[in-house]
Amino acid sequence: MKTMKTIPAFYFDRGELARLAERHSEAFKTAKPFQHVVLEDFLPAEVIDLLVREFPGPDDIEWQLHGPGRTAWKRDKRVDKLATDDEASFGPFTRHFMGQLNSGPFLAFLERLTGTQGIFPDVSYNNCGLHSTGRGGRLMMHTDVNRHPLGLKMHQYLNLLLYLNPDWKEEYGGHLELWDRQHQPVKRILPIANRVALFNTGTRSLHGHPHPLTCPPGRRRNSLAVYYYLRERPASEEYAGLQRSVHWVPATEEDRAFARAGRAKGLARLAPFEGQTIGIGVDLIPFELPRELIDERSRTIPLYFLKPSDFGDRQAFGAAHLRAAITRHARDEAEFFKAYQPIALLGTSSGANAMDPRLITCLLDADGEMFALAGPDTSELVWVGYLDDVLDMVRR
Repeated sequence: MKTMKTIPAFYFDRGELARLAERHSEAFKTAKPFQHVVLEDFLPAEVIDLLVREFPGPDDIEWQLHGPGRTAWKRDKRVDKLATDDEASFGPFTRHFMGQLNSGPFLAFLERLTGTQGIFPDVSYNNCGLHSTGRGGRLMMHTDVNRHPLGLKMHQYLNLLLYLNPDWKEEYGGHLELWDRQHQPVKRILPIANRVALFNTGTRSLHGHPHPLTCPPGRRRNSLAVYYYLRERPASEEYAGLQRSVHWVPATEEDRAFARAGRAKGLARLAPFEGQTIGIGVDLIPFELPRELIDERSRTIPLYFLKPSDFGDRQAFGAAHLRAAITRHARDEAEFFKAYQPIALLGTSSGANAMDPRLITCLLDADGEMFALAGPDTSELVWVGYLDDVLDMVRR
């Protein structure tokens, strides 16, 4: 039997949290490029000191090696991102404190700050917990998976990061960057100790620290991460719906070369499916589909992979909503089709060239990512996933 450990206790004060929410609520709701807020000196000095001292080193616990994202990397725990969501690996005070971030008073603070009711925690810390990156490490810009793996009805809504890096200097890098739709950095947040970054997890919530850390040898970029969820979250401009995998955005030539290689691999695997209709899982498509397209028994929809001859003159893709997408996402049609290759039709059981108004066009970009028009009457492109991953889910 293990002996009891005595640890200091820390509890959030409801009144202080209410005042903090009131001061920052408007800033959170109106922040660009998406809803976020940065909270300085978040905790008493003695609390942050305990968390810093308890944070484990690369050899202290069994870490998961996450790395920088969808790119080439060294798989070196001294450099690349480490993570653990196993609370048995947390220090005793850290474990107690993480419980406070999931407590009733703190959830009430988040609801008051964001103006959103019904926020609830993930007490299992799935995919969050402790994060640590060494000199030379980085994290590609990305948007998160937005469902809890234990229940598709749990929509990820907020991402809270508490940084634990005393005396972290500007020249060390590691800024959390928030990017807009044009993939331009709008906000850069230095990860200094006792600073919190809280942001909305949405379809366009591009975040990361894409540049290699330049901190001294032995220093690491450490943080605690907690995610919060909603049971119901309506689709909106900022939240298209289900995102099953992380959407990584190349930021360097090395990233782009890796992505192009993935595209070539996906196209090679696609060859046997060209000109065929296959069933693809409904859950893969991140927007609502017409019920008549869904096979309820198998929970699949028909996906017709196009042959080059099917779109040789591109007339099959001349519907007004697709032309609107061209206008919205590229300067001219030639540029659009260079960047986005028509590759498949959702909702057809034959290879007819005619554009059925119910059909949804899928496009492939230069990085091997599949996009789809989010319905037959919209010009909005929605990210579906990587072609190679989509083919892994093919059901004949």
